[in-house]
Amino acid sequence: MYTNFSELPSNSRVWIYQAARDLTEEEIKKVEDWLTYFISTWQSHGSNLCGSFQILYRRFIILGVDTTNNLPSGCSIDSSVAALKEIENGLGVGLFERTQIPFLEEGGKVTTVNLSEIKQKVESGVITPQSLTFNNLVDTKEKLKSEWLTCAGDTWLSRYFKKSVA
Repeated sequence: MYTNFSELPSNSRVWIYQAARDLTEEEIKKVEDWLTYFISTWQSHGSNLCGSFQILYRRFIILGVDTTNNLPSGCSIDSSVAALKEIENGLGVGLFERTQIPFLEEGGKVTTVNLSEIKQKVESGVITPQSLTFNNLVDTKEKLKSEWLTCAGDTWLSRYFKKSVA
């Protein structure tokens, strides 16, 4: 059963898929159509799941499910991954690349840095402890609001920043 994302409870389970590039308006419309249909038929062990999605920054597809009444099963989670793979193939844009680390630039543009380039970008000052990055591993709607967008110095990236010696 499809519902508005804002109506999902804060403890709803979320999955974040990061597109390899910004999506066009036409692509966003296609994703909205695909996911609205998928969620309207999404089930776990024969019971309808109440879910929704958001597309943020033209780059992130966030799938959410209300876990209050029906929990998603392994099979229903697999079916959601299959739906996202169908979207990935239909659009010709990667959604499962985990080595591209996203950052939010001034003006709201998302850029990515390959994991292998992080150290060099930190050393050159392109990435600082105050650089805003996204934690795509958050797993609830509440954490999406409070922990998804955060300063690089407060994440696993902190290991790349030199510690001051007192």
